[in-house]
Amino acid sequence: MNKAVKYGLIASLVWIAVKMGALALHISLYEIKYFGLLNMFLLTFVITWSIYKNKRTQTESNLLVDIKNGMLAGVPYTVVVSVFLFFYYGQIFPEFREKKMNEVYVRIDTKKELDAIRKNQPELENKSDVEIKELAIKDWKNKLDPQFTMMISLLALLFYTTMNSLLISLVFRRIVFRN
Repeated sequence: MNKAVKYGLIASLVWIAVKMGALALHISLYEIKYFGLLNMFLLTFVITWSIYKNKRTQTESNLLVDIKNGMLAGVPYTVVVSVFLFFYYGQIFPEFREKKMNEVYVRIDTKKELDAIRKNQPELENKSDVEIKELAIKDWKNKLDPQFTMMISLLALLFYTTMNSLLISLVFRRIVFRN
């Protein structure tokens, strides 16, 4: 197995271990921004490490080879983390979805929230409060669906992997490893 793929798999397992450790210790379970930032850090680190290690061992390389090496580390990370998120929010910790939906139910009952929805979505201006509540609840149920989370995670992390591989390859080529 390629070393870059191993780096990606190891980093994804580190992220999964942190997420499961936080679940076991009940640390920041309903705040996803910290885990998102850790996710981005690990992905950026593994891409950088993979490109760096490859450039240190190879004497001849071009930009496309560097991008490929970054992608070789980032894509396995992306797939493993996204599939894990599907199982995490579906079977391991479904209470997250329940809590978020309860928050939506409480928030949607306020007149201020309904007016904000009407203001942001002009097509709902002529709908009744009950219809808007039903549409908002349906929308949030779809957003919190584990399958939707996995698809968005795959899309976002793959895009992030591609952009990071390109940018880090350019930085290494232009600044770090000048000839």
